[in-house]
Amino acid sequence: MAEAQLVMQNVVLKHVLANQLKYGKADMKSVLAKIFAEMPEAKAKAKVLVSDVKKAIKKYEKLSKNEVESVLADVAPEMLEKKEKVVEKKTLPDLEGAKRGKVKLRLPPEPNGFLHIGHGLSFALNHLYVKKYGGKLVLKLEDNNPASSKSEFYGEIQRDIHWLGIKWDEMFILSEHLGELEAAAERLVRLDKAYVCTCSTEEIKKGRRNKVADSCRKNNRADNLERWNQMKSGKKFILRWKGDPTSDNSVLRDPTLYRVVDKVHTWTGENHVVYPTYDLASAATDGMLGITHVLRSEEFLMREPLHKEIIQSLGYAAPIYVHFGRFELDGTPTSKRLIRPLVENKKVIGWDDPRLATLMGLRRRGIVPETLMDLAVATGPYKGRSTIDRKLLEGYNRKHLDKIAERYFVLKNPVKLKLEGPEGTVAKISKLPGNDEAGFRELRAGDYIWLEKTDLEKNEGKLVRLKGLYNVKLERKKATYVEGPPIRPIIHWLSEIIEGELMLIKSGKDGELNETLKRVKVLAEPGIVNARSHIIQMERFGFAHLESHNPLKLVFVSK
Repeated sequence: MAEAQLVMQNVVLKHVLANQLKYGKADMKSVLAKIFAEMPEAKAKAKVLVSDVKKAIKKYEKLSKNEVESVLADVAPEMLEKKEKVVEKKTLPDLEGAKRGKVKLRLPPEPNGFLHIGHGLSFALNHLYVKKYGGKLVLKLEDNNPASSKSEFYGEIQRDIHWLGIKWDEMFILSEHLGELEAAAERLVRLDKAYVCTCSTEEIKKGRRNKVADSCRKNNRADNLERWNQMKSGKKFILRWKGDPTSDNSVLRDPTLYRVVDKVHTWTGENHVVYPTYDLASAATDGMLGITHVLRSEEFLMREPLHKEIIQSLGYAAPIYVHFGRFELDGTPTSKRLIRPLVENKKVIGWDDPRLATLMGLRRRGIVPETLMDLAVATGPYKGRSTIDRKLLEGYNRKHLDKIAERYFVLKNPVKLKLEGPEGTVAKISKLPGNDEAGFRELRAGDYIWLEKTDLEKNEGKLVRLKGLYNVKLERKKATYVEGPPIRPIIHWLSEIIEGELMLIKSGKDGELNETLKRVKVLAEPGIVNARSHIIQMERFGFAHLESHNPLKLVFVSK
């Protein structure tokens, strides 16, 4: 009789929890229907059953979704099987003038620092549009400035892009084409589209500010070609675009196209003496490469007419420009200009500090590439600055981590107790609830167990459930086995252990950052080092990045 009652209690419990997990609140009629379908003989005791179901609903109705999953995983893990939901996916808007198989886009990083979330989302947009139209993607390293380009960043940038899951069809390193760019500049001089200016920096600034043309603008082609050759020999003049000095768009007021820089380029190993500015280098090479669409942030919006004129003057078809708002991550500097001093002044661990918005930092924080792809679609190529909330980022990320992050027990503040119970009992716990193919962890209970100190303090003198094992009564120095069906609370535990370190990330002001770091010692189950993904879920605590196996090092990701 007692055994039949225990079976019925478990059936009631699993259907109440499964219904609550699915709908947010358990429904009496739905639960009873499930119970009667599984145990038709229960109809004979319908009144008693209704009372039991009511009690169970009331007992568990205030649990969070994660807590319901935890109890259900212990009582009836098979009920956690999830069906794929059919949802309408948000899609990117069409690109103007785009034709399938004819689209060619580019990723234009400058090798002067590590990539950040702004680059990541911009590159994701380009990648997704190339996939949408069956086009081609060029990785164009814009290293026209020899003073800022650093050799270490060429490889690091490529590694970050590979991590994003982006493959390019062609790589174009701008400094390898400086000869072609010099020829393009000379062609502009011959076309009377550019002139050499010998005015002082102050005179140039004054003329641009007052919308007045400089006297050098009147030079003839022969004089300009002669002075251009003098520039290539080291004479410190500048080559300027012959634009509109009176334009309300300051970019068009005869901007600089080439200048003399007495410096050996880190990539080519040569001192090219004259180097192109961003305007000529970027625009001309877009034309050379046959780029059809340029996707970039709004800060370049005013440069669109200039770049179109340069490209068309050189005989190329101008691309269609799509400008969108800058992407920033809330609570942390996003631009390289702001991040670099934090790194150089040792205000952060390095470029991979998990609080930073660099791709290295996000990767260390457990953000997966699929999350950035999702965000790129959600934010889209629209105007207006996009400041991304950490909670939103973590929300997108959690959807992907739930599918891959195996569960393990980790204790931050452990206490050791004598365990008095059946010898050699083994707990078999799913690595991924609802996915038996992921396998199970087997935790053997020994003579001693470790618990979280807070669990002991809250439950001393009370009954608890050791997850996957059995019920025990907790006392100050021991835990004693108590026979009976699963009860709450359910707590995690360890008997076999390995030591490790967990880097915690908490809210709090730390200079220009809104988060602080703290390293704490932890105990974990030994099987954690065999996790198939570098992201694991610490049960009852949150996700963590498994940064190192030996010694064990974890970085907190999110709840």
